[in-house]
This record gives sequence, C-alpha cells and structure tokens, in this order.
Amino acid sequence: MRKIIPVLMVTGLAAATPGHADTRDDVVSGIGRCGVIHDNRVWLDCVYGAVQPMRAQLGLQPVPEFQQRLVPPPQMVSAPQLVPEAPQPVRPVTRVAPRKKPGFFDNLLNAPPVATSRMASYRYEKGGFVVTLVNGQQWRQSDAEGGTSKWTKAPSFYAVTITQGAFGNYTLRTEDNPRTYRVELVK
Repeated sequence: MRKIIPVLMVTGLAAATPGHADTRDDVVSGIGRCGVIHDNRVWLDCVYGAVQPMRAQLGLQPVPEFQQRLVPPPQMVSAPQLVPEAPQPVRPVTRVAPRKKPGFFDNLLNAPPVATSRMASYRYEKGGFVVTLVNGQQWRQSDAEGGTSKWTKAPSFYAVTITQGAFGNYTLRTEDNPRTYRVELVK
C-alpha cells in the first residue's frame, strides 16, 4: 500500500500539469494562420501576437493587444466522419480577385501600426521634435503648429506607436499619452 500511494500521487501530478507541447502547438498553429497576411510588417506583428500564449505561460510581459488581434482565429473543425464521403468533383482553378486598397474611412479607423517600438532617443529642434526608435527609424514632427511634446523621462520609458493616417500622413502616439503628433520618416 505504501508503494502505491507515491505512484498515484506522481501520476496525478503529471496529469494535472499542463504540457509544454500544448502551448507550443498553439503558438505554431497561430504562426501558421498568420501566413494569410501578405504585408511583411503586419505578418511580423501577427507572429508576435501568435506567441502570446507562450509569453503568458512564462510570465513575460504581454505583447500589445493590436498584435494579438491580428492572429486569425482557428477554423472550426467538425467531428470526424464515420462514413467516408463520396469524392468531390475536381473544380477548375479560378483566379483570386486582387485585394483592393482600403478606403478613406477604413484607413482612418482600422489602420495597422507602421511601427511599434521604444524610443532610443529624442531631441527638440526649431520645427518640433525628432524621435529615434530602437528599431533604427527616425521620425520628425511635421506639424509643430499642433503643439509639441513635453517628454521629461528617459527615452526608453516611452513606447511609441506610429500609424498611417489619411492622405499619406503619419501620426505618432506614446503609450502614456493619448495625444497624437503628425510626423514624417527621416530615415
């Protein structure tokens, strides 16, 4: 009896502990579903969102919500069929309609971020500010009449999101402040 109890306890713990393979399978499946995205930058954001289950399991800081929303949901799988289905007739291959560019309002309301990064540095010039991101991009304020920022903390404190607006404009927003600034890419 004394030998059976430890065996039962170990078996129970092994059954109650979630396996790493399940989370890894979810991550790999999510990355595979990101394959339908054609834009490389958006695809990479989707991949970052797909690894969120592993980040949560490891207790790491979550990725931004917009990256998690980019991961397409898994397709609903029906129960296995017991009776084999008749073979489907072969359909001729048809061309996929080209993707049309998003409209004015769709671009305003649903534009994915162009860049999401921490600041590496910032400086103030006569016409506004210049921000250098950790990813190496530099963005200059293009509309100083709209006001300028009042950043006082270390650059690494500020998480920056840059989105494309209407008419080819770009806007910069920091995570700690809802205010947006019009910017242009320097390099």
